[in-house]
Amino acid sequence: MRKRRKNPTKICPRCKIRMSEEVDTCPDCALSFDRLSLATNKDAKRKIKRGDRDFIIKTNKLPSDVKFLKLLLMTIFLGAVGGHCYYVGRYARGVMFTLNMLLVLVCVIFNGYMINIWNGLLIEFLGIIIGVILIVWMYDIWMVLMRRFKVPVAIDLKDDEEIK
Repeated sequence: MRKRRKNPTKICPRCKIRMSEEVDTCPDCALSFDRLSLATNKDAKRKIKRGDRDFIIKTNKLPSDVKFLKLLLMTIFLGAVGGHCYYVGRYARGVMFTLNMLLVLVCVIFNGYMINIWNGLLIEFLGIIIGVILIVWMYDIWMVLMRRFKVPVAIDLKDDEEIK
């Protein structure tokens, strides 16, 4: 029997529907895939700081202004404090990593005092939280290595051109 060949498909980063590889625009949300090659992370960070999240999507295709090697090294060496998240503009996630590292420092410095609180249950609870966040850090390293780490990009550049 002859096997049927599957048509190559792609997923729209905005609305998440699957479509044929030949399609240039998404039939559901009208996103032009040619526009994704022009999208930059710098514009996305600027829009995130202004609070304008309407035209920001997260994609695993790295834009031209985010370098893979720099992202990988920042994830490995500065990932525990959220350096890789601040680099690509995922600020809420970066704050989560930073607060986790501060929690680790507090637990290390005040370990003797914290063991006596609630018979050590507080330090166990904080240890679980720290462990979960560190697992997320290892997951981020894996996602960067597999080129699946989501980076925000701005797809509507019209209002940014008016500013310049």
